[in-house]
Amino acid sequence: MTISQEEPTDPEPVKIKRKRYLPGIDDEHWNSFNAVRKKHNLSWSQVFDRFQIYQNGIEYIFSAPGELTKQLRLDLNTVMGLVSLWISNIRGNWYEIDKNPDVSKLLENNVNVYKSVPAVCIGAGPSLKEKQHLKMLYENCGNRVIFSTLHSLLWCLEEGIVPHFTAVVDGSPVMEKFIDHPLVDEHADEIKIVFCASASPDVVKRWKGSQKYFFLSGIPQNLIPNVDTYISMMLPSLSQLDTGGNSGAFNYSLASYLGCNPVAMIGMDLGYPKDLPYEKTMYYHAYAQSIGVGKGKDGYKDAQDMIAKCYHDVTHPVFGTISYTDFVYDVFLESLKGQIKYNKENLRTQAINCTEGGCLFSEDMDCMKFKDFLEKW
Repeated sequence: MTISQEEPTDPEPVKIKRKRYLPGIDDEHWNSFNAVRKKHNLSWSQVFDRFQIYQNGIEYIFSAPGELTKQLRLDLNTVMGLVSLWISNIRGNWYEIDKNPDVSKLLENNVNVYKSVPAVCIGAGPSLKEKQHLKMLYENCGNRVIFSTLHSLLWCLEEGIVPHFTAVVDGSPVMEKFIDHPLVDEHADEIKIVFCASASPDVVKRWKGSQKYFFLSGIPQNLIPNVDTYISMMLPSLSQLDTGGNSGAFNYSLASYLGCNPVAMIGMDLGYPKDLPYEKTMYYHAYAQSIGVGKGKDGYKDAQDMIAKCYHDVTHPVFGTISYTDFVYDVFLESLKGQIKYNKENLRTQAINCTEGGCLFSEDMDCMKFKDFLEKW
C-alpha cells in the first residue's frame, strides 16, 4: 500500500512584538530627515515601507564611500542637482550629436598635427586682464595651439586672437551670452568647438560655426551607480573625457589628449584677489543657504562662521601673490592637479602655469611668467 504524504510546508512566521528604538542620531541629521518626511505627509511606518520597496536603491546609499571628502560632496550635490537637466539636454542635442563627429575624430583626422606643439589654454580668471596676457599672446602668437574657454572667447577675439579650440562643459543655457555676439559669429567657422553632450541645446544651436565635436562627461559610479551606465547606453559611440568640473581644466585635458606639449595655462587663477569682498565670490550665496541649518559640518552659525569654514588664503610659492579660495575651487584645484600628475606620468605632458597669481601649483607642474614661456617656446 502506498502512503501519500503531503509536502511539508513552512510554518507561519512567528510575529514577535518587541520594543524598537533608534540609536542616538545627531539633531541636525534627524531634523533634516524628519523635515522631508513631514513635507510628504508620511508616517514613520510609511517611511520604512518605502525603504523596503526601494531596497535596491537604499543599498546604493549604504555602499557609498564612508568618508565624504570635499570632492565627493561636491560631485554628489552636482549630480543629484543636475542629472535631470543633463538628460534633458542630451535629448535636445540628439540630432546635433548624430550629425557631428565625436571628439576622437580630432585626433584621428589630425595625426601628428598637434603632437609636441606648444599649447596655451586660456581661462577667465582676473589675472588674465590684470597681467595683459592676451595682449602679450597677440604680439607673439607663434606656432602654438590656442584653447579658450567660452567665457574668455570674446576677450580673445577683441584682442585679435582667434583660438583654434573652445569648449562647452556647462549645461546651463546662460552660457549662450558668451557667444551671442557678431564678432563670435564672424570667426565661428575658424574655431573648433567641443561640446559636452549635456550642454544646453540653446547654446549648441546658437553656435554658427561648422566645426562641432561632441564628447560624454563620465559620472563616477560611486556617486550614483548605474546613472553613468544608462547615459553611456544612450550614446554608445561617444568618447568619454574628464572635464575636471570646469572648461579651463577640460581645455588642459583636451590639449594633452591631442598630444600638445608643453601646455601653458593663463587666466587659471582658481581663486579670488585678496581685495575682493566675499559677498562677490561665485559661490557665496550658495554657501549662505546653509547658515542656521545646524551646528555641525553641514551648517554655519552665521556669516563669519561660514566664511571661516569655506574660505582660506593661499600664498603662491612661485609668484608670491596672495589670493583666497573656497570649497568649490579647492575641489577644482585637486581635480586639475590630479589630471596634471596623471598626464605627466602617462603622456609625458609638461604643464606650465603662467597665470602669475591665483592658487594653482604642485610638484608636477612648472610655474613661470608668461613672457618667459613665450620666449622659450
